[in-house]
Amino acid sequence: MPESNPPPMGEPSPSAATRRAHLAVAALVAAQLTTGSIMSSPVDGDGGGGVWFLAHRLLGLGAAGAVALLWWAALVGPGRRVAPAGALFPWFSAHRRAALRADALWVARKLGAARLPQAADTRAALAPAVHGLGLLTVAAVAATGALGWFGGLGTLLALHSALVSVLWAYLGGHVGVALLHEISGEGRLGYMFLARARARQEGGR
Repeated sequence: MPESNPPPMGEPSPSAATRRAHLAVAALVAAQLTTGSIMSSPVDGDGGGGVWFLAHRLLGLGAAGAVALLWWAALVGPGRRVAPAGALFPWFSAHRRAALRADALWVARKLGAARLPQAADTRAALAPAVHGLGLLTVAAVAATGALGWFGGLGTLLALHSALVSVLWAYLGGHVGVALLHEISGEGRLGYMFLARARARQEGGR
């Protein structure tokens, strides 16, 4: 009996605002992780920390703004064509949790057969849920950093550091999967960020 994937609950084509916000978040988060790895933290709250710490703080404000823009673009922005909020955060719906399990099993069967699942194979529930986790993670990292330093809530900085490790793991997996899809010939990176590649793929449907 042939396998069948669950019907899509989201839509695959992100809006222009979502693509731009995604690119801004990717660039700023990469810069934040880099500066966070090489900076020296202030000692005894003296406000020092060097140029890299200053860059980390300033870029952090930009990252927080970019994350807020991505949330707006993904959930309520004009021309929104990504998965609805329920697909991004399926944990409170029995129907969506069942779809997520079905999607995960579908991917597991593909991998068990030594085949890379196509991006469309996870569009129904798994991909939106993973992107939702990414949204929550980058939002938590940005919020704890901004509130911990600029909001005077220093106790949040320890949580900020712990969440950075989670973000590293998420980004490593996210980028790795994107590269695998790119190597397999799906052209997902071009589809996300290059208008010409997107038009070519959509024209060939």
